[in-house]
Formats: sequence, C-alpha cells, structure tokens
Amino acid sequence: MPTDVSRYLINYTQMAKEGHLTQLVGREIELERLIHILLRSTKNNPVIVGPAGIGKTALTEGLISFMASENAPEYLRQKEVVGLDVARLMLDTRNESDYAELTKRVMQLVVDSNHQKVLYLKDISFLVNVDTNPENKEPAKFLKLSLTADNIDCIIETDTMHYVGFMEKDTTVMGCIQPLLLEEPSLEDSIQIVDARKSAFEEHYGVSIPFETVRVACQLTARYIKQRYFPEKALDLLDDSASLLMMDIAKGDLDPNSNTLTPDFCNRTIADWTGIPVEKVDAEDKNRLAKAEDILRKRVVGQDNAVKVVADALRRARSGLQDPNRPIGSFLFIGTTGVGKTELAKSLADFMFNDETALLRIDMSEYMERTSVTRLIGPPPGTPGYEQGGLLTESVRLKPFQVVLFDEIEKAHLDILNLMLQLLDEGRLTDSKGVTVDFRNTIIILTSNVGANLPSYQRVEKLTEYFRPEFLNRLDDIVSFHQLKEEHLRVIVDIHLNKLLKRAKAVGLNVIVDDKAKDWFVDEVFTSKFGVRALKRLIQEQVENPLSLLIMQDRLKAGQDVFLRVDPTSKRKLQVLARTVQTIQKEEVVPVSLPEEHKSSDIPEVESDIPTQVNAEPEEDPIPSPPPPQPSVPSEKKLSFTPGVDGKLPSISDILEETDLEVSHD
Repeated sequence: MPTDVSRYLINYTQMAKEGHLTQLVGREIELERLIHILLRSTKNNPVIVGPAGIGKTALTEGLISFMASENAPEYLRQKEVVGLDVARLMLDTRNESDYAELTKRVMQLVVDSNHQKVLYLKDISFLVNVDTNPENKEPAKFLKLSLTADNIDCIIETDTMHYVGFMEKDTTVMGCIQPLLLEEPSLEDSIQIVDARKSAFEEHYGVSIPFETVRVACQLTARYIKQRYFPEKALDLLDDSASLLMMDIAKGDLDPNSNTLTPDFCNRTIADWTGIPVEKVDAEDKNRLAKAEDILRKRVVGQDNAVKVVADALRRARSGLQDPNRPIGSFLFIGTTGVGKTELAKSLADFMFNDETALLRIDMSEYMERTSVTRLIGPPPGTPGYEQGGLLTESVRLKPFQVVLFDEIEKAHLDILNLMLQLLDEGRLTDSKGVTVDFRNTIIILTSNVGANLPSYQRVEKLTEYFRPEFLNRLDDIVSFHQLKEEHLRVIVDIHLNKLLKRAKAVGLNVIVDDKAKDWFVDEVFTSKFGVRALKRLIQEQVENPLSLLIMQDRLKAGQDVFLRVDPTSKRKLQVLARTVQTIQKEEVVPVSLPEEHKSSDIPEVESDIPTQVNAEPEEDPIPSPPPPQPSVPSEKKLSFTPGVDGKLPSISDILEETDLEVSHD
C-alpha cells in the first residue's frame, strides 16, 4: 500500500488560483449563505441540496474561487479545499478492504490539518452508508466519527432524493451539517449563465456562438425539456448543437468555413430530442394556433363548440397566460358513442405533436378495483413487475409529448380519481420507484357517457353525482358533444369514402361513388345507434370485404374501374359494379370529392376519366378495333347486395354463387 497518501487529494484551492474552476454567474444570495455557514462555530459543514443539473458544482466551485481570492475573510483564505481522487484510490487497491483502509488514511490527512483543510464531497456514500456503494461503509463510519468530534470540516453536494432518503434519517449526521436548498434559476438568469459559460464550447469546437443562439437555446429547453433543469439542459443543447454543426461540415453539407452556430441547429437538436418535427419547432405557432379551429374542423365535423373550447385552451397554454405547472390542457368530453370524442383526441395529437399515434388511450373499465392503481404508477417495491413501472407513468416518462385519453372515466375506482387530482393540479405524478414524472407537456382528455342524453345545462348537475367538485374544478373545461345532424354525416361520409379511394388507388383500383350511394350511407348511419362508428363498419362490410374477395380471386385487375351505387330500380340495394369505362352508358357516376372547407391536404383527390354528366355517352375509340368474338356472358356484369328478410345482407360467397359474376374487361 502506498506510503505517500497525499497524492490522493485533489487541491481545489490551487485549481481556483490557476483559473481552472467554473466561473460562477449569479447566485449571489446562495454564495453569501454558504459563506455564513462556513463562518459558524457549530454546524459549519454546508450541504448543497438540489436536483442534478441545477448548478450545485458551479456554486461550490464559485465558493472555492472566492475563498482563494483577496476578497475573502482571513479565516477563509487560510483554508484549503481538497477532494478525494476516488478513481486513483480504486486503481491502486486490489479489494474492498484495501480501498477502505487507504481512504481512511487519506481522510486522516484532513483531520490532522487542524481545520486548515476542508473536505469537498460529491459522493454522499462517504458520509452515510448508501446501498449502491457498500464498499464505503468503513469510510462513512470514519467520517461520521470525525464530524461528531468536530475534527473535520466538509462541503457536501447531494440531490434531493438522497438527502431525504438517507441524510435526514441519520440524526447523527444532521447534528453536524447545515443544508442549503438550491432552487432552479429563472429563464433570464439562465440566459446570463449560459452566455458566460459558452466560451468553453467555442474553444472546443472552434465556432462562434452568438447571444441570439444562447437565448433561443434557453427558450427551447424551457418550453420542451421540462423534465430537466437549468442551466445544464441549455448547456447540453448548445453542446449537442455545436456537435451537429461539426457533423454537417464533415459530411460536406456545409462550407468548411462555417463557424457560427445559428439557432437552426438548436431547433434540429430539439427535434431529435423530443421527436417533434423540426418545422413545428422552428415555425411560429401564432398563425397556426390562431387557425386551430379551421384545422381541427377538417377532421371533427359538427362539433364546433367542442373544437372552439379546446382551441381556446391551447392558445392560453401557448400564450403563457396559463399556469406553467399544469398540463397543456385538461378536458372532460361528455357525449354518446360515435359523436367524435376520440376523433377530436386524435386530431389534437396530430395538431400539437404532428403524430396521430402520440395518443395514450387507457380504458378505465379495466381500472375499477382498488388494486388497479398499481397498474398506472407501478407495483410497490418487492412485488412482481416493480422493475417495469406503471403503464401511465412509464409511457409519459419515455414520451412526454402526447395526448393521454382516459376513456369512460366514471368507471374508474375512487383511488384513481384521487390520484388524478395531483396530475391535473400540479402536472406531475410520482411512480412506485419514487421518480417524479412530468405531465406538463401532455394534454389530458377524459371521456364519459354520464348525462350524455340530457340537455347541456343539466349535464354538470348529473356529473356531480359521480365526481367530487374538487375533481371537476381542476379541469380546464367540460366539453359537451351533441348528436350529429344529417348534413354533418354527409361531410363525414365524404371524408371516410375519400380515405377508401386513397387506399384503393394504392392497389390500382379506381373506385367511383355516386351521390345516391353517399345518401345510402348517410341514411344507414343516421338511423344507427352507434354514430360514426357504424359508418366504418358499413364501409368495411359493404365495400372493402367484397372488393377484397374479388382481388384475392384475381377478378379485378390493376387499372380497373369499380363503381359504387344504389340500384336505380329498387332504390334499396347497394351495388358494386366492376366494369370498364366503355360499358357505362346512361348512368350518373360522380367521383367522391370533399367540400372546399373540409378538404385535407393529406387525402389526395382521385382523378377519373368517367363523365360526370347525367346520361353521358362513352367516348369512341379513335381507331376502331375488329369486332371481337361474341361473348357467352352478358356485356354488363354487376354485383348486387339485396337485404334479406331479416334485414341482413347475404354473404359474398352466396351472392357469387347465385350471380356467377365475371368481371367485364371491354
């Protein structure tokens, strides 16, 4: 074992005199408080408590620099701040016992200095016995005995969790230390701190970082990275952005002489961190949010009041007028099934995060028992599944930008509703592991059928029978959804049929629907009890299923025209006609198209050569072909769906057997 143990001490005072420590910006009040603690006669061992990245080390190094300066009191100038070189200690020892023995010998040097040396500890395990570092058990005992005997002075850093979990429970340690709770700096202070420390990045990368880039970096991290703390998160963004600039230069995407870090690189880095497209990070949201109703109405038809309530809440959140410590928005949607509640939630996910799948849907009918709370936040320690965490907390922790939909909230157990009080009010939840999950970047939507059949003015009174007032008061708004009218259903039918046309076009089919067929769908949905959900089933059963069967039987070819109409004779039968253009005569065929105010840029219009006039005659071929042999089948083939006695449509197989369908290729 080495005889000269002084080489295992890091002399921070000497480093401060040589200018190797971090320059402290701001924190004048905290620095003054640390000096007062060090000058005390008892409990003169300060413990700086705060989460990671908040600036604990920068504050300590600023204190050491002050103690080494001429401005410090003589009592502090005489002291030398040292730290343990843990890496070298571990390298020079072969086992835990040797490591513990050598560490105690090094700390004995500090004890023998008669308070002229101050021990700087970043690792709390040297003071208390932490399970993650059991090899420090003996050094921890030695240090605690030296503290209680007032033989050693310390400056200690720790995060809030370890301070509460270990230090506060040790009465011996608490009798010797004085805590200083460090708060996160404000945005304005963080800009000044980051601007003062950007020189390290400029020197490392050989670039210039303007003040405007520093300001944008702090604003972006304040808006999008709420689960971390200033100033570290803004410094990390600058570091990562400068690295991105170097990569672009190395790939040849930029001129090698480009040596200025612009805000564009910060936007791209934030997009990589959060998954939000760079154009939405970079774009000014004011115009888009001002037109939020128009954008949402392209998908959510007939619920103008619900759309406006949600859009108003989004604008409040983005304008800075809403409490920043709450979710972006929290709403309770009331209405019967199939009126657009879930569709509005999907539209919000697409509008805010450019991703319709950024939607966590939780069916609360599965959470009716008291024990189901653990499924949301995770089981308690020592039980199966503890390592995996909870469904709700883990999903939001890994993907903080999303819409969280609690479906049929009235079915949830009372304990879950109590749990949600904290989520709605403070924008955070603590899981079973003790990790605080940030919900401030989420939109919380709850749906319920309670009072859905009552007039709007009676719904709130009905809700109070199921939910406590303190729960309802924490919501941004209670949104009522009314039954859809026939004109609304016509627009919705156009939207869904246009989506079908897009999918059919992708497989080479040109599906054309006339107006009477659209009316048939509207009538079926209007008389249904399932709202718009019935439309999806109708399209699937009446159009997609027969077309799929014909495709599998190779009875439809690429480029084939498929017509969907109501039988002009019975007015009740829905027909799927699989024929070429030349066989269509004296029929009204109109391609599906959306009204201008409801067209969506992501649903292209399907162009067709089919005439759109009533009784239009087919175009003649410019070069007549020889007459083909007379076919043994009729020139017009069609597949008709006729409701049976019980009102149900026959199976596709039965229809094919009865009609012996063959697709015409005239």
